[in-house]
Amino acid sequence: MKNITKLVLVTSLLFFSCEVEKISEQESIEAVAGKAKKNKTKGPEILKECLVINADRCGYSDYAASSFWWPKEGEGGPEGLFSVSDEYQMTYTEYDDGTINIKGDTELNGCVANIDLWLKDKKNLEEWNAGGGLFKDEIEFLSCSEVIAELLNYYIVDELRSSMTASGCGERDGAYTITHRPADQLYAFQVGPGGALFDVGDDFGVSGWAFAIHNETGKSHILDFNFTTKCETGAGCETAFARGNDGQTCFIGNGFNRWGWTIGPLAEGDYTYEVYAGAGQCDTNKGELVGTVDVSYANGEVDVVYNIDAAYDVEETHTYAGTEMFPTDKKGKLTVAPGQYSIADDLSGEIYVIAHAVVCQD
Repeated sequence: MKNITKLVLVTSLLFFSCEVEKISEQESIEAVAGKAKKNKTKGPEILKECLVINADRCGYSDYAASSFWWPKEGEGGPEGLFSVSDEYQMTYTEYDDGTINIKGDTELNGCVANIDLWLKDKKNLEEWNAGGGLFKDEIEFLSCSEVIAELLNYYIVDELRSSMTASGCGERDGAYTITHRPADQLYAFQVGPGGALFDVGDDFGVSGWAFAIHNETGKSHILDFNFTTKCETGAGCETAFARGNDGQTCFIGNGFNRWGWTIGPLAEGDYTYEVYAGAGQCDTNKGELVGTVDVSYANGEVDVVYNIDAAYDVEETHTYAGTEMFPTDKKGKLTVAPGQYSIADDLSGEIYVIAHAVVCQD
């Protein structure tokens, strides 16, 4: 389902008639022309508006769910993790000119950081690498995101527009300018599925690194951003998976932290399975039956047909078929991230299938 934004441009026509009204001495012709010109100015269009959501920090007990890391001098680890909440919120706004604005408040023990961060110069991985930039993952034993570098976009800080104001933070109070870190731009702000890095799964997120320079003292502070987003992508949109008849092959319990099912092992033949949306923890009582999938396996080939109820629009589908229970990513690591699903060629013997869809109800 596509989101279509209509922009209605209203053009004001100015008619001048000596018989009706003379231009006053206080309003020159130049001023009137300037107003007309100003009315024609058009800014970038919004592509996506989202709330910032705290990254779950991989579920590590010592690390609070957070959106932002600003440690005091000499501190590290879980210290300095700021969070958004019902009271303190940040927004993520993406524009069609390749810019992003991250704006709002995040808080730690009464210390509030008001962020107005602008990112610019959107690039894909190939473009980012061509300029000498690299993808940056977090250290392996802490990173839990199912991130794929090729699926992200890469940005740098717009240092002329980015700022932060701290209050309730003691000696750190005041106004700051935010600059890119590292200064040589080896790493970028990384945006996209799994982009938060310190968050389980592949939810749309952001990771990035910056300096905050105190406008009065000139002192430099390090900042890390790691958060996911909750976006208005359509009314009633849910992720959905086909469920095997026994329902025993939930991703949870097989080494993953997200719900969904792998189906199999299957011999050659024709099969039909129910598709459930929003069935968190693989509990169909929490979800909705939204249709079926037909799976046909013959002569080494697999065809999967999604039969989704007419009450729903299908925004996207992803299908895996292979001889292993789960696919692997480009690093050879087992994954259930839908963006990594594909149907293998020349299959033989018993196989497994994962059928995923995003369905939306108006």
